[in-house]
Amino acid sequence: MSENAAPETENMEETTPKEEKKPKKEKPPKKEKAPKKEKAPKMKRCPSCKAEIPKKAKLCPQCAAKQKASPLPVVLGAVAAVLLMACVSIIFFHFPVAPPFELPFGAKHISDTVLGSGMELTEEQEEAMLPALAECGFTTISEVRKLSSNDAIATYAIQDTETIRYLDGEVVAVVDNVSKKLKSMTYKDYDIYLNGHLITPVTEFYLNAAQRDVYLSASLDAVRARLEIPETAVFPAKSKWVYTLEGEKVTVASTVTTKDASGGETTRPFRVEFEKGSFQSFSFLDTES
Repeated sequence: MSENAAPETENMEETTPKEEKKPKKEKPPKKEKAPKKEKAPKMKRCPSCKAEIPKKAKLCPQCAAKQKASPLPVVLGAVAAVLLMACVSIIFFHFPVAPPFELPFGAKHISDTVLGSGMELTEEQEEAMLPALAECGFTTISEVRKLSSNDAIATYAIQDTETIRYLDGEVVAVVDNVSKKLKSMTYKDYDIYLNGHLITPVTEFYLNAAQRDVYLSASLDAVRARLEIPETAVFPAKSKWVYTLEGEKVTVASTVTTKDASGGETTRPFRVEFEKGSFQSFSFLDTES
């Protein structure tokens, strides 16, 4: 081998050095959070000893006086409840509920009873009128109908559960439109109530169910005592009996169907008269001259 021979190239390839890994950046140390500053408690003056105490204190630490709770949460709760009721009412029923407080701008809530709605009375005005009606002999009001009205007064036809059945005319009440007080009440040509005073109770102008039953029983006895064969007597229903009241005099009229000794059947009208609750006279109307 000559000295000038090329050097062996086997295993002489240069190797590429591996990339060196970059060193990881170290995270800066976490900063410690500064402690929260404690808020100073809200203070108030004790109304008893005037010492400055925490606002939420229920008892004064100085004088032990009980502290009144703020009414604001209660007020806000009540307002929220009213608003919720109104919203529910409008959504589901399409009308607002009556609020539990006086309405603004002079608006008033009218009572929903027969008397209140008929005369346009508030609950307070209705309560003020009821004693006068009770004194006049009215019980449960069943009908109120406006007859006329002007700036000063309004007139109404008024009935209760008894008068509507037994009176043959209307009771007229006159009401002051400003004060909503009862001024007068009349039945036909008779005064019932006038200028705050009872004249004659409405019960004097009709017989109620209990009174009619008493007169009915007495009339049946009077009729049977005058029949040839009383056990055959047949009387109509109570609705067919007519009662007339004039002062202290009561007249009862009806009919009776009976048989005579020959077996013949006849229907005869009759009239029985009472005065001050006592029997006075009896007559068959088909034999009157």
